[in-house]
Amino acid sequence: MTRALCNTCGRLVDAKLLEREGRVFLVKWCEQHQQTEALVCGDVDWYRRSLAYVKPAAEPLSRAVATYRGCPGSCGLCPQHEQHTCVPIVEITGACDLACPICLVGDRSDGPLPVARVREIVDRLVEREGTIHMLTLSGGEPCTHPDLLAVVDAVRRPEVGLVSLSTNGLRLETDDALLEGLCQRQVVISLQFDGFEPATHEALRGQPGLAARKERLLARLLARGARLSLTMTLARGVNEHEVPRVLDRLLGHESIVSLMVQPLAYVGRAWQRADLSDRLTIPEVVELLAAGSRGRLERSDFTPLPRSHPSCFCLTYLLSTADGGVVPVPRILPEDVYLELIKNQALLNTDAASLERARDALYELWSSSGMVPDRGAVLAALKRLLLELNRLGRGASSAEVIEVGVRNVKSIFIHQFMDRYTFDLSRAIKCCNHYPQPDGRFLPACVRNVGLAGPLAAG
Repeated sequence: MTRALCNTCGRLVDAKLLEREGRVFLVKWCEQHQQTEALVCGDVDWYRRSLAYVKPAAEPLSRAVATYRGCPGSCGLCPQHEQHTCVPIVEITGACDLACPICLVGDRSDGPLPVARVREIVDRLVEREGTIHMLTLSGGEPCTHPDLLAVVDAVRRPEVGLVSLSTNGLRLETDDALLEGLCQRQVVISLQFDGFEPATHEALRGQPGLAARKERLLARLLARGARLSLTMTLARGVNEHEVPRVLDRLLGHESIVSLMVQPLAYVGRAWQRADLSDRLTIPEVVELLAAGSRGRLERSDFTPLPRSHPSCFCLTYLLSTADGGVVPVPRILPEDVYLELIKNQALLNTDAASLERARDALYELWSSSGMVPDRGAVLAALKRLLLELNRLGRGASSAEVIEVGVRNVKSIFIHQFMDRYTFDLSRAIKCCNHYPQPDGRFLPACVRNVGLAGPLAAG
């Protein structure tokens, strides 16, 4: 049993997961509206296997909520929450220069967060986490912030390994100074990029002509050598067929380091578009990626993110080879070593113990005569990676190790956000994707997105 939201009234009610015809549904019981349900996984076998990746929780160093009044009403993180912050998302403005019909955030009017408040948020992150492997600046549209580069400077500190900017990129079409400033500061520009066809952008972003602008923008960013990640919202019947071309862009350009695929969630402005029985879920997205990879990826290359709920994140890492190819890291490392590297972060783990285990495994692979896919190219890439890690020495900072990883390894993430129809409290308490608030709370992404967080329960 778990707790979920009634499809009709949105009240928190009793619920459970049920299998039907090879799929998994979240079934809820409301006194007023009786039984409602929503599809949460399109493949029951995938769902069952994914549960094997659930690992013990990793506690934050401290929490904002000391007085517990029930979950999720005293969220922020409350004592019931089972996971630390692996990906903090700092919303620096509510303003946006688009009005996407599928926006998770919905309609907001709050203005830019002062740089001093951003600095306070990062102070709290460091206090509660110690080291932040990756911090994302978001909005609204963060490029509308009038002091964006000052914000970036405020969050770039020794405890933060990597800064990313979640953006539609439209300001970067013409603002040379901003683009140059972001590149000089080694910010990863996480570009909203749903595909290439006009119909895709009109359906998901509601603006004619956006497809051509995005393609020109991507070419401009690549020409500048900006470090990029592509974020693709994937909607049933809209842009599944665009996956192969988007994958080609990821795998064909050295400076595109990551792809994030987000199946459409019916939250924010999109809540009325819901198809509760035929949404895209993680196993279907994995199939689309494997089928669209031109033989470079297989379904077995993807695993859930350990310690997060297996229905929330799925990922793979790809070792870049000198000939422009990639080899999935799960085919190279023993499973236990690979899971140790990805167990607790959005990036490959950079703590000393995990790196030592990875080094040992790589040296063993280097010296063995066992079967390795594309052995010559892989061993050359591993040699380069080991030389770079050894050159850093054992006293290297998290940022330095992450930089080596970004240069040598690409990533593909699938993030299945919950909405009011699929919200499951047992998933929410394992969330590591948090929105730090100016009042001191850290809100799990989907608790915040569906509007369940109550007032601050403690100072």
